[in-house]
Amino acid sequence: MIPLWIWIIAVLLVVGIAMAVLLSSYENKRLTVEYYEIESEKIPEAFDGYRIVFLTDLHCAQFGENNQELIERIDECRPDMILVGGDMVISRESSNEEVPLALMKELSAKYPIYYADGNHELKLARNEEIFGVRYKDYVHSLKEYNIHHISNETIVIQSETGFISLTAFDLEKKYYQRFHVPRMPLSHMESVVGSSPGNIFHILLAHNPNYLKTYADWGSDLVLAGHFHGGMVRIPKFGGVISPQFQIFPKYDAGEFHEGETTMILSRGLGNHSIKLRLFNKPEISCIELKKRD
Repeated sequence: MIPLWIWIIAVLLVVGIAMAVLLSSYENKRLTVEYYEIESEKIPEAFDGYRIVFLTDLHCAQFGENNQELIERIDECRPDMILVGGDMVISRESSNEEVPLALMKELSAKYPIYYADGNHELKLARNEEIFGVRYKDYVHSLKEYNIHHISNETIVIQSETGFISLTAFDLEKKYYQRFHVPRMPLSHMESVVGSSPGNIFHILLAHNPNYLKTYADWGSDLVLAGHFHGGMVRIPKFGGVISPQFQIFPKYDAGEFHEGETTMILSRGLGNHSIKLRLFNKPEISCIELKKRD
């Protein structure tokens, strides 16, 4: 005879799991816009009030038919450009790139887009024996849409009277390993992307937020990152519960962080890939306005 208290606990557990699944399904579709303002003396007059939409970690998710809800919310931000932080795809044999490509095609007709890879794009690129030429085809399509795909390089974004710089830094596989966060020396970053641009206001697209200290030492003014999905489950006053690398209550989960003169905006991302769990953790469009500090 099973004691009554065990039955009660079992029922409560089942009910709790069912409620969590329902709430997560609801939260996964509750798209939100987070607004950030970045001030710096290095921002030129021409970029004072410049608006950037940052998208990351779509993982083939859709918000409304053909992602129309997502596109409408982006339009509301009235961006001057869109920066993509990677993981718009899912590196799985059963997946494909139709959803992110359709989104990129429609957005590219309205806005200049700069696209950096995340660990899922890089997994496609590094494993042709599994995925064939999916990565090459994907990048080719992006370029056909006049999207600037950047990889381990720095480019200049210029207006008529001023300019800023943008770097995409592709992290090696070892910097995404689970249960352990290896140290990243500054010398490694410099060997991959070279020296920082110096006194030019500089934006760094680096998918993994764990290495903010290295990014700051390198000389970034603004780091845009994703990867952590907000910690999947967020607890008030404690933040995100777990990172994709199985860090419990990670130091960086979502929002705005500072290291010296460097600011990092860490998006909660838009979708999920393996575990479709989001609790108190709405999908995020990041709307960033640059402001020149007098």
